[in-house]
Amino acid sequence: MKKKFAVMLACVMALGLIACGTKTEETSSLQVEEIPAAQETVQTSETTETAEATTVEEQTAEAETPAETTGKITEEQATQAIHDYCIESFPDLANMEGSDDYTLYWEASTNENGEIVVLYRSYTGALIRYYVNPETGDTYVTEQVPGIIDDEQRTEETLNVKDYIK
Repeated sequence: MKKKFAVMLACVMALGLIACGTKTEETSSLQVEEIPAAQETVQTSETTETAEATTVEEQTAEAETPAETTGKITEEQATQAIHDYCIESFPDLANMEGSDDYTLYWEASTNENGEIVVLYRSYTGALIRYYVNPETGDTYVTEQVPGIIDDEQRTEETLNVKDYIK
């Protein structure tokens, strides 16, 4: 019994020495990897400088925002903003706009409630109206499809046109 115990103890000790030997090798590889980690720190600090420069540029751009977006929105501004919003949402419209194959347009008017109503006639024939609050820029959308949906129906879509005024 003592012989079996001695053999098992020797095996456990051998495994312990092997395990310690492996850890020493891992420590060596960690020391080698410390050099790239230092390089990563340099890259990170460069990235931080770039991010700080971008933040300064964004703040400068915000400071240079035209006064038009802070005052009352005009029909022309609302029309252009809705146009840009539609093109951003569906980039293919830019190609369709100048084509004779598609009939699409944007028109603006002011309703009796003082809202600017921008009518977008889609290439599908749908009449989409954007009701813009000229003071806040808050906008809600209705849709009408002649022959299918004869009455204007409000959609879930909302936006603020001030985000699209350049």
